[in-house]
Amino acid sequence: MPLHIAPLSRRRFLAGSLAAGGSLLWLPSAWSAETSGDTDRWALLSDTHIAADPAKVQRGVNMADNLHRVADQLQALSPRPAGVLISGDCALNSGLAGDYATLSGLLEPLWKADLPIHLTLGNHDDRPVFRSALAERLTDGRPLESRQATVIESPRANWFVLDSLEAVNHTPGRLGAEQLAWLGRALDQRRDKPALVVAHHNPIFGQPARNMGLQDTNELFEVLVPRKHVKAYIFGHTHHWDLRQHEGIHLVNLPPVAYLFKAGDPNGWVEARLADGSVQLELHALDAKHPANGQKLNLAWRAG
Repeated sequence: MPLHIAPLSRRRFLAGSLAAGGSLLWLPSAWSAETSGDTDRWALLSDTHIAADPAKVQRGVNMADNLHRVADQLQALSPRPAGVLISGDCALNSGLAGDYATLSGLLEPLWKADLPIHLTLGNHDDRPVFRSALAERLTDGRPLESRQATVIESPRANWFVLDSLEAVNHTPGRLGAEQLAWLGRALDQRRDKPALVVAHHNPIFGQPARNMGLQDTNELFEVLVPRKHVKAYIFGHTHHWDLRQHEGIHLVNLPPVAYLFKAGDPNGWVEARLADGSVQLELHALDAKHPANGQKLNLAWRAG
């Protein structure tokens, strides 16, 4: 469920508009236009798993401490990114109000520093609780009734952020026919730039019922593959840093900010630098001594 924490300068503008009798309307292209950061630089995060108790430790990791460290790294970047995308599983297990209150406090330094934050939800989140807990800080546009999806426009590429949450604390995900139809229309309306698609769940091909990832993967890629301006699908969920391709579309599996499922994997975040015809991804591992820390990979866009 893409929801957006506006930078403080933007929120002051919106508050003034409301006070003057205006309506709260989010325009996708305004996010990059409002930023003071580098419009080609983006921070990609996933699986923060924040608990109400900031001292909570799971699988040997203090999740709040990890997100705090990432926030410090993001604020230290110069120039700063155009925005921060968090691809779901914001909360620890079931999306409790206290989880989101703690998350809000950890993200506060970023929005105060005028860094736009764009969030979508995963299977450990709860839509109505999330919206209620962060209502004072969120602004969103909803083209769908059943799900929330959005487009974040930037000068060099458009980000299509999808909602793959099917049920709270239920591992598999699903986009659904309505959202896929919307995605097709939204992609067709924006053929002038590369399209980068973001959701929480990992794609699976073949037998969805036997896997805990995105159950309608095949239907999603029936939308993506023929639209040659779609260049990448970016996701989390597996807590595993990995890069693959499917029909020329880059599959970018983000590492978790929180804990790991497999010893030896990195946790942290990924910096994306957009360029003509490609994107450079750089892994920022929280373990500075991890062999993959600082890894830079150039992904060339498929033709078309």
